[in-house]
Amino acid sequence: MSMLARYKKPGGLQQLIALLESCLSKKRELLLNTIMQEDKEFGTMVKSKLLTVEKVFKWDPLILSEATTQLSERTLAVALKGLPPEAFGIATHTMRDLKKREVQNLLEVLKPTAVEIESAHIKLIEKFASLKNKAPLS
Repeated sequence: MSMLARYKKPGGLQQLIALLESCLSKKRELLLNTIMQEDKEFGTMVKSKLLTVEKVFKWDPLILSEATTQLSERTLAVALKGLPPEAFGIATHTMRDLKKREVQNLLEVLKPTAVEIESAHIKLIEKFASLKNKAPLS
C-alpha cells in the first residue's frame, strides 16, 4: 500500500500539509523527498500549498498582525530574527507601542539558536494556518 494513499483521501491533504508545516526543516525535506519519489505530481502540489514565513509576510498586514499579536513577545522576536527589517514593521503593524517596544528590545538582546528560530517560525505558521479559513490568501 502506498504511503500517500491515506493523504489522497478527502481531508488527507490538509492533514499532510499540517504535518509538514509542524516539522523542522530537515524532517520536512526528508518527508517531501519521500513524497516526491512516490508521486512527483502530488509532491509538487503539496510543496506549493505549504506555508512558509516568506509567504505569510506577503499577506495583508492586517491579517498578519492578527496572527502575530497572538504570539508571545519572545516568540515573535525570535521568529523575526534574521528576517528583513521591514518584517518587524509588518508583524507589529497593529500592536500597541508597549508591546512593540518589548519585541524590539527582545530582538536586540536575544541570541536564539537556529532550532529556536525555526520553532518560532513553526508557531507563527501555525497561527497563520488557523486564520487560513477566515480570510482569502494570495
